[in-house]
Amino acid sequence: MKTNKIYTIFTVVILAFTLNSCITDSEFAVPDVTVTEPNITPNSSVSAVQTALKQAYNSNSKLVYTFPENKSNPTYLEAYVVSSDATGNFYKKLIIQDKAENPTAGIEVVLNNTSLSASYEPGRKIYILLDGLSVSYDDGQSASRINPTDAIAGKYTLGMLDGDRVDDIPSTSISKHIFRSATVANIVPTSIKIADIKEEHINTYVTLPKAQFSKSNIGKTFSGEANDQFDGFRDLFECDTEKEIKLQTSTFASFKSVVIPAGQGAIKMVLSKDYRAEFLVGIVNTPSDISFDSADRCDPPVLDCGTGSVGGSTVVFNENFTSITSASQLTAAGWTSVNTNGGSGLFTPRSFGGNQYLQASAFRSGEDPFEAWVVTPAINLDATTAEELTFETNTGYDNGKALTVFVSTDFTGDVKTATWLQVNAKLSEGPSSGYGSSFTSSGSINLSCLSGNVYVAFRYLGADGGVTTTFQVDNVKVTGN
Repeated sequence: MKTNKIYTIFTVVILAFTLNSCITDSEFAVPDVTVTEPNITPNSSVSAVQTALKQAYNSNSKLVYTFPENKSNPTYLEAYVVSSDATGNFYKKLIIQDKAENPTAGIEVVLNNTSLSASYEPGRKIYILLDGLSVSYDDGQSASRINPTDAIAGKYTLGMLDGDRVDDIPSTSISKHIFRSATVANIVPTSIKIADIKEEHINTYVTLPKAQFSKSNIGKTFSGEANDQFDGFRDLFECDTEKEIKLQTSTFASFKSVVIPAGQGAIKMVLSKDYRAEFLVGIVNTPSDISFDSADRCDPPVLDCGTGSVGGSTVVFNENFTSITSASQLTAAGWTSVNTNGGSGLFTPRSFGGNQYLQASAFRSGEDPFEAWVVTPAINLDATTAEELTFETNTGYDNGKALTVFVSTDFTGDVKTATWLQVNAKLSEGPSSGYGSSFTSSGSINLSCLSGNVYVAFRYLGADGGVTTTFQVDNVKVTGN
């Protein structure tokens, strides 16, 4: 046994030496990573791809267009990569735009491959052979209402047709359709305001120059919370306009458990829409694209009556909506319900499981924006002290923050002329599909520094094709001593 062991070791050493002697120095050389510029003259563009689908839709109402094969004159587009999967926040896709600066169109390219950033890093110019590929369009509406020619911003996806939908380009076909240029450009993000976002901005690289995460999100991680499934969504608040957009982070991102920054500043991100294309989102390639370094936050002013014990046995106001089952009954009870943009959508009395409440949603409203207010009757605080406001909310099909709560002491019937002060209340969140199983308490809201008649307002601000979260309000109550 000892002799055999020595023989075996000797054999292995000889074999290793023999194999090593067969490998030349050149085979240990660093691989050639030089990119040779392909001999391609682009004759199409990202916007031309979008136009091709619109023309197909106008002729046959289909939301998928396949580019025909033409070996004598193949169709190529030229574009620049703006996404990176290096941190795991993009998966099997490239986001490309038509120019490195001031782009006019962007598109999502789906590929059956991972680690794409090793070959297609941000700034890399690429050429795509369109022949045999298909493009689709989705704007988040129901199938019968999706229209690439209307004003609702949607997203275009380029890939390979699988049945009646666009799917990933197979890994074996990627090299036949996507070609790297030697050029790696500096991508200049487009400075934009949320209110100015149009369809041409979707799937392009943008920056919000003055933004922060919503106060209610502070302390949360990017996507590591218990209710984050597939993606985490955090509210980005734009300082100058007080409008919001969701930051979407994959639960597979390497930074999912990192706590979001609490300051204010600029953020660079790929502008897109969520998986169902229902609402706008921003997606960062890396947390370093967020420069919220200023401690000077721009939170809207909120009611601050100080600290101290509030609430008591005296009920000043209490509405559980049990006896309100119609809009006329709501008005008769002294509530003001109005749509401030001339639309028809309002907070309406609804019931489920024997419980009555008010509900608002922009879903299928046809309104953009959808802004509805419902205001309590006058609540007089002169006869009490240490007053406390509480209420409950529930959400369904949550795709963004839509409800804000205010108080006013000078409301006379017109919500646009009154002075409103936001209250810091806990509001229901989630789920993205279905409804919450129970209502969420607002927590104690101190009204003790107010006197005379006070009005509490619930404002729903969303949009059909944007934020359409269903919000339910119940058990509005003020107590004191």
